[in-house]
Amino acid sequence: MAARRFSRLQKRLLAWLVTDEQRTRGMILSSHQDLVGALQGDKGTISHSLHTLEARGLLVIVRTHGGKAEALYLTAAGKKWAHQFAGSCD
Repeated sequence: MAARRFSRLQKRLLAWLVTDEQRTRGMILSSHQDLVGALQGDKGTISHSLHTLEARGLLVIVRTHGGKAEALYLTAAGKKWAHQFAGSCD
């Protein structure tokens, strides 16, 4: 994998998402509020990081017809990075 720079929050997001996906056997069922609570972050900051990760092709944000985020899916590349971060994040 090519070297990429990730913020601490982005690493934590990827690690949390891959753990959630493993826990639920392939689906990420947790909500944005679950992420905010688990990572003890600001909703806007987490949203910005999620959009950045989506732009990098590491996750997909599925939206309703009205544009509201409905679900998250890690891409294959996102899973590779997430597994690297899963053991190293606090």
